[in-house]
Amino acid sequence: MEKFQKCKANKEENDKKLDYLNRNVFFGLENQNSGFDSESIKYFLEDDFKIILDRIEDLNLGVNGIEPWFDEEFYDVIVVEDWGNNPFDPNWYKKAFENLKEEKKNLLYAASYVVPLNLL
Repeated sequence: MEKFQKCKANKEENDKKLDYLNRNVFFGLENQNSGFDSESIKYFLEDDFKIILDRIEDLNLGVNGIEPWFDEEFYDVIVVEDWGNNPFDPNWYKKAFENLKEEKKNLLYAASYVVPLNLL
């Protein structure tokens, strides 16, 4: 029963986090996930992902990892530990994104975001 309660609490927290991101970060942008990954994971074109990273920085949120896909197939993953340890430092995720853009592929971008609990 304890595991069930913990799972339920995690799901509720994740739902609140996704709702916050939808309202404050993803608004006005088009999710490119056509069903090639979990429905809850949103993928964006390069220009939209740049807007997302700018909004993340403005809202003082964090990024744990960036996952680009190419032709609806997994391409790479870059995590905060590759660049330091602070998911709230915009230098790491913006530099990682710039490096991916230099590869000049038509990538779709997803990320794992850190939303402080006091914002939910």
